[in-house]
This record gives sequence, structure tokens and C-alpha cells, in this order.
Amino acid sequence: MAIIVKDAYFNSSTGMDRIHCMIWENDEVEKIGVIQLAHGVSEYIERYDDFARFLADNGYIVCGNDHLGHGLSARSMEELGFFCEIDGDVRMVDDMHILHNIMHKRYPELPYYLFGHSMGSFCARVYAADFGEELAGLILCGTGELPSASILAEEPLRKLSEKLDSAFRLDTSAIMKYFLKEGQTGNDWLSYNKENIAKYEADPYCGVPLTVSGGRDLVSLANSACNPQWASRVPVGLPILLISGAKDPIGFNGRGVINVCDNLEDAGHKPEVILYPGMKHEILNEDEHERVYRDVLEWLKKN
Repeated sequence: MAIIVKDAYFNSSTGMDRIHCMIWENDEVEKIGVIQLAHGVSEYIERYDDFARFLADNGYIVCGNDHLGHGLSARSMEELGFFCEIDGDVRMVDDMHILHNIMHKRYPELPYYLFGHSMGSFCARVYAADFGEELAGLILCGTGELPSASILAEEPLRKLSEKLDSAFRLDTSAIMKYFLKEGQTGNDWLSYNKENIAKYEADPYCGVPLTVSGGRDLVSLANSACNPQWASRVPVGLPILLISGAKDPIGFNGRGVINVCDNLEDAGHKPEVILYPGMKHEILNEDEHERVYRDVLEWLKKN
């Protein structure tokens, strides 16, 4: 089978940045849909190459972009972790919508699905609330539910970002301590797959601490996604799949994922949930990732 991978750029909603995106397509199979991927914090879209190739082999045109301050969308290595001066959370979702418009214009007859992982799942949740009528399905991977008190962090981070240079970095390890169990350190929370962790740690585009304004935008994004009114803004009838490792600390070992499901059900949705025993945060990179791939494909074809 012939997989064609294309790199491209489009103008960001900031009006100042160029956003890097990738498109995967198998030119030897019948096309049955378009899937847009949204990656997590401190990583980039090319890390999803294997998953994208699997979907392309099964008839889907796959696309995704590096968010602002990530991968090749960052203006330089020094600006990794910096999104933009203001409203970076809004700009990331708007950039995703620009990519949707580009792809939908090319393939208007194909159903359009959105898959978001981790921070990308929060982007996808906000996207579904704002533009959900454009989607045929929503997949949230490695998502969770923040406590209501997290809203209190927005104002201090906003004020701090106004005083400090963008080069000042947040100690993300201190933030992760909130999620980690006793005895967990470093990047253990990402995966039980040691090779995956080693690749992540050796990659200069991964694990870069956010600037203060980047942290401000991430918290604002997560709070928007976890707003109690969020689920009621998503179009009822939109097929939704929640997938997560049962040992993913971001989803509080499944409890946060179930909370998201409960909120969706209270708003009239009928989401499906799959929790994978033993898996951690990056379920697409665990040893048993093919099981996840198959479950996603089965759900896509069913919907």
C-alpha cells in the first residue's frame, strides 16, 4: 500500500504565525472519511505518524497540525512552549478550525471526525462546543476533568505572564506532582513502555517546559473544556468516544474520564468509554497500541 505524507503550512489565526500541518493518505484505497488529530502539550503531530498511517490504510484521510509553540509551528527552538501574547487557548482552537476548513473544502462529501489527545482533547472539547455541527464524530483520548478550584489559577498566571519575559519557564514537574502517585517520578506517568519514554526524553521537541503565558493558556483551555456548561453546548447526537489508560494520572486513573462521561450523559449525550487496564497516558504508544487502533477503527466504522 502506498501512503503519501505531505507537509504544509497555513496562516495562523494570530495573524503573525505559520502553522505546520501534516496530511496522510493512501492513494490505493477508497476514501471513507477525514480524521483530524490534535496532539498534546509539549509534543508535536509527527509523533502520531504510525497511528495516522494505520487510519490511512483503512480508508481515512488524516490531518493534524502542530499547535502554536509546538513542533515546526514554533518560530524557533527558543520559542517552544510559548503560544502567543494573549488568548493562546482561543487561537489554538481557531487554528484547528482553519485546518478543518481547508480539508473540508477539498473533501466536502466525506464525514469529518476529530481526535484529540491530552491537551488536544481539551482543544477538541472546546472545538466541539463551538463547531460541533461540522463533525461526524468526536474521540477524546487521555482526557480528564479538572477540579472547579483550578479556575483560581487563571488570574495569578495572567498577572505573572504580564510581568515576566516569555523566556521564563514554569516548573512543570511541580504541576505534575498534583497528578502523580507516590513513587512516580519524571515521565513515568506517560507510559509503561520504557522505549517510548526514552524516545520522548531524547526528542528536543518533547517535554519542553511552558512559558508562564503558555501555562496561562493551558489552564484557561482546560478550564473552558471542563466548564460545567461545556457538554450542553456540544450538539446532541454527535457520536463521542472516550478512551484512556486505566492508570493515566491525567484522567485520575479513569475517575476523571467517567466524570466527563457523566457530564455528557447529563446533557443528553450517549458517549462510549473504553478504559485500558495497565495502560498510562500515551495509549497510542503502549505495547498494546494495536488494540487501541482497532477499537478506534471499529468505532469509526460503526459511526
